[in-house]
Amino acid sequence: MQNSNEFFEDLEIYRNPAQMRVYFEMKRTEIIDNKEYVKLARLKKGRYKEFLEEFYPLYLFSQTKYVSSDSEIRLVVGNQRYDGLLKLPSGHIQKIEITEYIDGHKENMDAKKINERGYSEMRIGDTRDLKTKANDYMEKVIENANRKAQKDYQGTSIIILINSLLHLDIWELKTDEFIVRLLSRLRELQFNSDAVYLLVRNSDPVEDINNNIYKVI
Repeated sequence: MQNSNEFFEDLEIYRNPAQMRVYFEMKRTEIIDNKEYVKLARLKKGRYKEFLEEFYPLYLFSQTKYVSSDSEIRLVVGNQRYDGLLKLPSGHIQKIEITEYIDGHKENMDAKKINERGYSEMRIGDTRDLKTKANDYMEKVIENANRKAQKDYQGTSIIILINSLLHLDIWELKTDEFIVRLLSRLRELQFNSDAVYLLVRNSDPVEDINNNIYKVI
């Protein structure tokens, strides 16, 4: 079996939006068709982490109205203060920073349990009502976004991701109302960046991505 570096050896090259989609769907199919790859993807081992947490959001963004069909976009793996580069037809290059609140410990523990026995842990001790859980999630998103607002991101577009499927839709809460309140809160922050977008991850097909992206500033 290939290690993740070999499997994703061409992960960081420039692609136009159509090529981004072809690459993502190809890798997605290869992973789904291989049980060992599925386990590694759940655990986000090696390059699977960059593929799921950085390349996938860049792919979604590339399919939106904010990226022209003749632009090119690429993932940049490393510790620099951006996750991707968007090359415009003019040759101008825009940096892209992706940020998302993720409970890494919980996610990792759930992934291990699913790999071992096919289902995750039940959290009986969490007695918060659904509205409180949603509000707590919003505060975590704001806290994470505020950390980005404290830094210099000139020349960079920031993409803030939220997962409505995991934190809202599964509880049948009013996602639209949540997004309106979240946008209002985000616009109170003083970002030092060229643009800020809110990108909502849910079960909608990628063709509907323009209904799930919002310009914050």
